[in-house]
Amino acid sequence: MPSIFRNNAVVAGKKTVKPEEEEKILELLARILDMMIIICTKDGRITYVSPNIDILGYVRNEALGKTLDELFNHPPQKSLQILPRGDETVKRLSRFSKKDGSFIWMVINASRLRDEEENREYGYVVTLREISLDTMESLQQRDKLSALGQLAAGIAHEIKNPLTSMKGFIQIMKADRKYNEEYLKIMELELERLESISQELMCFAKPNKNQWKVCNLGAILEKSIALLEGDIFRKRIQVIFHRDEEPIPVFCDEQKIKQVFINLIKNAMEATESQGKIIIKASKEKESAVITVTDTGCGIPEELMNRIGQPFFTTKENGNGLGLMMCNKIIAEHNGSISVRSKMGVGTTFAVTLPIFRNQG
Repeated sequence: MPSIFRNNAVVAGKKTVKPEEEEKILELLARILDMMIIICTKDGRITYVSPNIDILGYVRNEALGKTLDELFNHPPQKSLQILPRGDETVKRLSRFSKKDGSFIWMVINASRLRDEEENREYGYVVTLREISLDTMESLQQRDKLSALGQLAAGIAHEIKNPLTSMKGFIQIMKADRKYNEEYLKIMELELERLESISQELMCFAKPNKNQWKVCNLGAILEKSIALLEGDIFRKRIQVIFHRDEEPIPVFCDEQKIKQVFINLIKNAMEATESQGKIIIKASKEKESAVITVTDTGCGIPEELMNRIGQPFFTTKENGNGLGLMMCNKIIAEHNGSISVRSKMGVGTTFAVTLPIFRNQG
């Protein structure tokens, strides 16, 4: 087992922690903190697991030597990607499969193990704590109410502005008692903005009717680009598409994933001046499919990066921020993630990561 205490000496006598002592410490921590502790190598293979793994129906020997995916018996299309990709700590609430096929909800924390003396990473520590259904529903309800409150405030703000504008123009025309074409043009634009907001919100209101199947991600991207060919031609933008020759299989709802790609490409087009360039890439990286959409636009200021994806926040003149919020929702449903990096004066890259489908049968 890679030592989790390899850099910590016992002060009394200055002795390093022995493996058997380390296991006792980990078992004590697991009991006191009421959580399961797993230590694994860099490739995710388990070298230690605390005895309370029995809550999943396993004994310790059944887990040792397995990968995390093998232990938790996740179908490949539902891989949790438990281990962190960078220096960040993974923290999330997820559903796990027990040995008997039933499910359990647990809070996951996963961090890298690093040897500071040798300046290298050598594994991961993962902790899991069971959460009751009542507690989980309470947390979800609280999060939903918080999100609903933020969304309602944003909707009220976005709708109030055009309504105030139109009300003002109507009052002016009533006072002047004459037709004003310029005012009517502005009012028409404001009505179109209200219509756009209502259409975006309807996407959230519609019930989920997912049609999941194994799809080739490269083919979905090709279809998405083809649907935007008219806009691409009119704006005289060069779109460069790089993809792996081999299919990139993902288990997904094709129409929803296509909606995400169309939204990201349209955003890139709006950020790119005429004669500009958009580079789209689709590739495999270990167990993940990665799609990047890079534009040559003006970029996003660093101080605004953490607000990207929030409802009603946008850097576009006529945007409302709901499109990217919808993209995040769809990708989260597919156990994936969206990240963004940008440099002022150079451009912006959105990266979508999805688990690759692995046929185990």
